[in-house]
Amino acid sequence: MKTIKMTDEFVSKNKNLLDDKKEQTTYKIKYVSQYVENWLYVVTNIDQVKNINFIDCMCNAGVYSDGETGTSIKVLELFNEFAPQHPDKNFYLILNDINADRIKIILDVISNVVVASSNIHIVTNNADVNDFLLNDAFFNKYFNCYPNRSSNVVFVDPYNFCTVKISSLEHFLSKTYCELIFNIFTNDFVRNQDKKKMQEFCKNENIPLCSKDEMVNLITNRLKSGNIKYSFSYEFKIATNTELYQIMFFTPNIRGLEKLKEALWNTFDGKEFHRNGLETDSSQLSFFTDDDEKDWRLQSYSAIAQEMILQKYKGQTVDYLKIEEYVIENTMLNGNHLIENVLKPLISSEKITKLGLVKRSSNFKKDQYQIGGLL
Repeated sequence: MKTIKMTDEFVSKNKNLLDDKKEQTTYKIKYVSQYVENWLYVVTNIDQVKNINFIDCMCNAGVYSDGETGTSIKVLELFNEFAPQHPDKNFYLILNDINADRIKIILDVISNVVVASSNIHIVTNNADVNDFLLNDAFFNKYFNCYPNRSSNVVFVDPYNFCTVKISSLEHFLSKTYCELIFNIFTNDFVRNQDKKKMQEFCKNENIPLCSKDEMVNLITNRLKSGNIKYSFSYEFKIATNTELYQIMFFTPNIRGLEKLKEALWNTFDGKEFHRNGLETDSSQLSFFTDDDEKDWRLQSYSAIAQEMILQKYKGQTVDYLKIEEYVIENTMLNGNHLIENVLKPLISSEKITKLGLVKRSSNFKKDQYQIGGLL
């Protein structure tokens, strides 16, 4: 993917409105843009989908103080790759920020990108994120335009905890069929433990103070409603191993979660979390190569997944899709790992039985499985 960098002159002119870029920010951008690329490969090949929308609800200035561009500009570069190949589809980059000056800057950044096709559209909006999410009239212009479909990824990346209200996200998700990527600042929550803020965040006068994990579960349970069926959270930590934030992903479709897991493995080699400095920490000397460590992680996650399946479905007959959904949502594994690394070892050890309900014995995805072996 071609990338651009803004000049020192441009950065100097706008320095008061540009944020510094931390290491975790670099990886966050890689992670989200890798997912968007995976998503584009899928949705551009669905005939019924005519509008493809990436909505950055808090887009900031689109560039950092080092001149490197942010997530939305990376998405625009991806649109430049895909749009000319799919002239029958419209690609919308929808940008919102409460600061009008930052909107002006991101438009200046975009003016330095050669837009490759006339079916790429830039839409900007200047509003508080909660007002933006509640603006049904705005989104009705772009989403679910009958008889054609739209495919939507919504990115919400606030500066701190409580900026975005759960009720605003709930309302938006009730109106929109989409994937949601939501950055939740767990460290801000842990440090402040502000009951009033928590009540505002949840719009619940009776909410008690709770632990970080309880808070994440609360958000997950609130947002997994309506069309949303699956979720996954990935942790980002600072050098001292303190968690800074979690990027939470919500999707109506298990395939969306599969593509997210592929992005995780491509970006982080299957690590359970990202920690700043982990790649260059001299105290973490290893006799193993990166591939060795990646294989070790895969073996470890696979062993855990095998035990989880045996415990959850003991004595039951279950189909492949049910097992797949459970493993992908509750472990670090993605769909490509399931047959070779989880099911086949369980079958060979006679801990589960493939029932052979399909014509081809090599077809695992259409078959059913007796958990615990034949009774």
